[in-house]
Amino acid sequence: MTAPRRPPLAILVAVSALQPFALNVLAPATPGLSRALGVDYATVQLTLTIYLVTVAVTQLFVGPISDRIGRRPCILAGAVLFLAGSILGAFAPNIETLLVARAIQAAGGGTCFALARAVVRDTASKDESASLIGYITMAMVVSPMIAPLFGGFLDARFGWRAIFVATAILAAGVTVAAFMLLRETAPRGTATSFLGTIRGFPILLGDPLFVTYTAALSFTSAAFFGFIAGAPFVVVETMGRSADVYGAYFILSAGGYMLGNFLTGRFGRRVGTERLILIGTAVSVLSTAIAVGFALVGPWVPATLFLPLMLNAVANGLTIPGATAAALSVRPDLAGTAAGLAGSAQLGTGALAAFVVGDLVVRWAPWLVVIMLTVTTIGFLACLAARWVELSRAWPSSPRGSE
Repeated sequence: MTAPRRPPLAILVAVSALQPFALNVLAPATPGLSRALGVDYATVQLTLTIYLVTVAVTQLFVGPISDRIGRRPCILAGAVLFLAGSILGAFAPNIETLLVARAIQAAGGGTCFALARAVVRDTASKDESASLIGYITMAMVVSPMIAPLFGGFLDARFGWRAIFVATAILAAGVTVAAFMLLRETAPRGTATSFLGTIRGFPILLGDPLFVTYTAALSFTSAAFFGFIAGAPFVVVETMGRSADVYGAYFILSAGGYMLGNFLTGRFGRRVGTERLILIGTAVSVLSTAIAVGFALVGPWVPATLFLPLMLNAVANGLTIPGATAAALSVRPDLAGTAAGLAGSAQLGTGALAAFVVGDLVVRWAPWLVVIMLTVTTIGFLACLAARWVELSRAWPSSPRGSE
C-alpha cells in the first residue's frame, strides 16, 4: 500500500499557527479588557487559563476521532470553530461571553495544532517526522513572536475587539486554503468504532516508551509556559523595566527556539531523534541552572535572565519536535490518538506550570527560574528513562544478547 501524499508544508504551518497566535495576541490587551469589561485583572487572566485548558482537553478527543473519520474533516471543523470563536469574541458584551469565545477558539485551534503533527506522522518516518515537525515549529514560532506586537498595535489604535476581527480574517483564509489543499492522510482500512478507538488510551498510557517521551515533551514545554506567565512580572515589577523592554528581550527567546527548530529540521535525520532529545533536555537543565545562579547570586537584570534562557529556547527547539515524533511513533496505527494524548499532556502541564509560576512569582521572584530548573530536570530524567526503555527492548533482539 502506497503512503498517503503529504500536503504542502505551508498549509500544515498555517493550521498549526492558529492556536499559538490566538494564545498570545490577546495578552497586550488584558489591562484594557479589565477596564472595558469592568472586571479585575485576575478574572481577565482566565482568558489565558481557559484557553490552555480547553486546548488540552480538546486534544484528548480529537485524536481518536481523527483516527476514526480522518484528519481532513477534523482539521476543517477545527478551523471553522476557530473562526466562530473569533467572531463571537469580537461582539462579546461581557467577560462571560468572551470566555466562551476563547474556549471555542481554543477547541478549534487545538484540533488543528494536534492533527497537523499527526498528518506529518502519517506521511513520514520517525526521523523524517522530527525533521518536518522541526520546520513546522520553526515557522510556527514566528506566530507567538509577532502576535503580542500585532495585538498591542490593534488594541492601541482600534481597541481590543479589533484583535478578534483580525483573527477571524486569518481563520477564514486558513479554512479556505485547507479546504483546497489538504488531502486525507489517515491510514485506510483501520477504522474502528469510536469506543474502540478510545481503547487506544490505555494502550498508549500503558506503554512506558510513550509515557516517557510524552513526559519529556510536556515538562520541557512547561518551562516555556511558566516563563511567559512569570517573566513579564519579573521584568516590569521586580527589575523595574518597562513592558517594551520585556517585548524586546522576548525576541531572543523566540529567536532561540527558531534556531533550535532549524537545527532539528536541518540535522534531525542525520543525528537521530533520540540523540536530539537527549542533547536538548541536557542543555535545558544547564541553561536554567545558570539562570538560577544569576537570580540567587546576581546580577539579576533582563540580560542575565534572557540570555541563559535563550539557550534553553534553543534546547526546546531540539527537544520538542523530536519528542513529539518519538511519542507518535510508538504506535503508528494510533498516531491520531497519540497526538491527542501527547498534546493534551503538553498543554495541561504547561497550564499547571503557568498557574503555579503566576501564583508564586509575586511572592518571591526567583521562583520563576527555580520552577523552570525543576521541570527541565524532570524532562531530562524522562528522556533518560525513555532511552533505557528503548535499550531494554532492543536487548532481546540482539544475536546473543550481547549488543
